[in-house]
Amino acid sequence: MVAEPTNQSVRTRAGLLTRGAQLSVRRPWAVVVAWLAVTVVAGVLSGGLGGRLGAGGFEVPGSQSLRVQEDLQQRFTGQSADATLLVVRSSTAPATDPAFGQVVERLAAGAGSIDDVTSVVTPAQGGPGFVSADGRTAYVVVAMSGDIARQQEIAADLGQLAGSVDTPGFDVTTAGSAAFFDRLNEVSRHDLESAERITFPITLVILVVAFGSVVAAGLPIALAIISLVVTLGALFLLAGVMNMNIFVTNSASIVGIGVGIDYALFVVTRFREELRRGREPGAAVVRSIETSGRAVLLSGLTVIVALAGMFLVDIAAFRSMAVGMMTVVTVAVAAALTLLPALLALLGRRIEKLRVPAVRRRAVGAEGAGFWHRWAVSVMRRPWLSLAGSVAMLLLLSAPFASLRLGQPSAMVLPADEGPRVSAERLAESFGPGISGPVEILVETPGGATSQANIDAVGRLTGSLAADRAVSAVRSLAAPVAVPVGTTDPRSLGAAAPAVAGLVNWDRGADLTRITVVPRIDPSSAAAEQLVERIRGEHLRAAGLQGRAYVGGQTAGNLDLSDEITSRMPWVVALVLGLSFLLLAMAFRSLLLPLKALLMNLMSVAASYGLIVAVFQWGWGEELLGFTSEGSIASFVPLFLFSILFGLSMDYEVFLLSRMREDYLRTGSNELAVAQGLEATARTITSAALIMVTVFAAFASSRVLPFKQMGFGLAVAVFLDAAIIRTVLVPAAMKLMGDWNWWMPRWLDRILPTIELESHEDAPVAAEHAMA
Repeated sequence: MVAEPTNQSVRTRAGLLTRGAQLSVRRPWAVVVAWLAVTVVAGVLSGGLGGRLGAGGFEVPGSQSLRVQEDLQQRFTGQSADATLLVVRSSTAPATDPAFGQVVERLAAGAGSIDDVTSVVTPAQGGPGFVSADGRTAYVVVAMSGDIARQQEIAADLGQLAGSVDTPGFDVTTAGSAAFFDRLNEVSRHDLESAERITFPITLVILVVAFGSVVAAGLPIALAIISLVVTLGALFLLAGVMNMNIFVTNSASIVGIGVGIDYALFVVTRFREELRRGREPGAAVVRSIETSGRAVLLSGLTVIVALAGMFLVDIAAFRSMAVGMMTVVTVAVAAALTLLPALLALLGRRIEKLRVPAVRRRAVGAEGAGFWHRWAVSVMRRPWLSLAGSVAMLLLLSAPFASLRLGQPSAMVLPADEGPRVSAERLAESFGPGISGPVEILVETPGGATSQANIDAVGRLTGSLAADRAVSAVRSLAAPVAVPVGTTDPRSLGAAAPAVAGLVNWDRGADLTRITVVPRIDPSSAAAEQLVERIRGEHLRAAGLQGRAYVGGQTAGNLDLSDEITSRMPWVVALVLGLSFLLLAMAFRSLLLPLKALLMNLMSVAASYGLIVAVFQWGWGEELLGFTSEGSIASFVPLFLFSILFGLSMDYEVFLLSRMREDYLRTGSNELAVAQGLEATARTITSAALIMVTVFAAFASSRVLPFKQMGFGLAVAVFLDAAIIRTVLVPAAMKLMGDWNWWMPRWLDRILPTIELESHEDAPVAAEHAMA
């Protein structure tokens, strides 16, 4: 049944985008000056962003691990869930040598002089457990107060203190979460700068080859840089009112550079095409915004919707990174729809200046039955074969995803020469891997920690834990020093006082007792997570302490975070799919096209997941990519990849389908629309994808493993999307679906709001081929 034209499919009045483009054409200098002023201010503000970012925010509200962390900081004087360690190694003198003791004492004195350091425990105070069996390695425990940012500053000071030791034969490094995040922040910043230095020159070359003009190629680069600078300035302001994680800069840059270049590339390509068709520059600008500009707006909205799904996960760090990425996408869209039209209006036909003769013919191209037109026709001749082959390949690449295991980054994600990683390796070698991530248990002891009943209960739990084969050591009121019943002041214990000082909140009512469990295994391993689950279950039950004790520490935090992500992921996927479907249905006036787009995007994301697991979890690419597999994927990577990839995949989907819809409205032929749409957009999509792959590959060179995982996953997903999804799956599926591609029930078409992707010039044939 053929539908009659409706007010949803034919619009003649000038829309908001058209009026905005006309304003940019009439007042180009005013628009450019306004953007330059904002960019300068943002650039000044962005210099202070690093000082407002923190390493925290990965804690799960209401979790046991967060409760332990908060109680240690708030109810135990001078204690925290994670102290910083000064790891001393000597190649010339054992720990019993006076020279070793002198180095340790100098370190202790230096650490104690730093503001907000609340206690320093040396091997002499902590006992034999602070010295390795061979006597060559020892550690000093430095407890700190203050927020996470302040603890990182202290860790940096301790790193300088460690580096100041010049006694021959001695080497001192730092360990602990504050030291780790301090170095992670610095290495990430350096890698980000390196990635940008690599990305922009290579991208410029690709754009010059694509456009054949240096002037045209420079516009997307300029817009990406401006978008990123403005975003960093905006994040500085946002960081003043909300907690921002240190990863926000990297994540915003990864997305911002890619979409900033892509959006500008789409508009500039259409502008040059309109000029070749004989339009005057001003009219060409308006027409470009009416067509490609609408696609950019819808793409940006889809990316933002996908990123908004991360707000369903109750993790502050995730939300801050989502805010950063949503901000850069918003700025990139705004720049593409306002600043870029003004620049194009000023340049006019001079956009073709500084041409590169070697690529002139290829850059201009010829309309008609070119390579991509012929390719689309050949795919549509054998649609079932093309569809089956592509789907089989994507499913094969997706297979490893079934064995995905999440984990939190440890010091081992840092470069091999970084202090926290060196310390972790030395501690693992000398004391066992568990020393760097002990399990912390807090037991509620009403009536006093050293009452007979409470000492008996703690003793039962200590004994049960010590018998676990995954446990190396347990430190509590029952071990290694037995605290007498009725003790109210640890100082009465003489030499044993430092060893038990942090085990009870002595000056806060002694209603909490701390038990520290050192595993025999790597804290980031699956076996360590199983130990935490046994402690929370069978060990607490055996001691009769369920409901009175809660378990925290690094491994418990990792487990709680993974559980939160796993439980929320289905809701994130459902929200993103639902809102994306609604946006695409409103834009394309179709129910089947959005469904097809969602399924194809899910396949590209799944294939990316599978490759990440094979490379980074199974370790297939360790030597090639220069990393050591931790046997897991950073917990935030899959969630972020889904949101980012789903949004970015829609860039190409919207750009391609918008052009196909434009041709369908003009010709009424589904097959002709597919062939002409692919011919008109494939070169641009290929160039955009190549740029995206370059950007993400540069970030994949990061020395920090989580960002290497993200960069790799994004790069391969974009490659698969451009090489298989858009060029094979889309034409094959469009052929098989025929005119049903554009099916929208008449009743739904009347009530569903419209996001216009075509201007009035495209509209006359619109309804003649719609199916009801």
